[in-house]
Amino acid sequence: MTESAPFQRFLPTWEQVAALRDFIHGRTYAAAATTIRLNGEPPPAPGSALARVSEVNGALYEVTSQLCRRLYGELENAAPGPVVDASWDALLTITAAWRDDPELPAWVSELLPVQRH
Repeated sequence: MTESAPFQRFLPTWEQVAALRDFIHGRTYAAAATTIRLNGEPPPAPGSALARVSEVNGALYEVTSQLCRRLYGELENAAPGPVVDASWDALLTITAAWRDDPELPAWVSELLPVQRH
């Protein structure tokens, strides 16, 4: 019986985490542009489409930020744990929504989950 080599998992670099964070945050800012108030305009009515867009953008921004904080913390460890895999997979899953975006870093395409129809 032969022994096989242990599974080598992919660990993202700080630069890759930052690139995905910046890409996703850029998309949330672009989508939130419709909700920006000028000159003291009142906020969108609760439950309105604009209020929902603002809520979703805020949530996506926070989720992305939290995932990145966890990744940064784990990547500092000598032996990163399963949080790296789960957090990285979650960021890639979020990013998959923009898989055809021309501004998506080229290296990301090969890491995205398979698109199911």
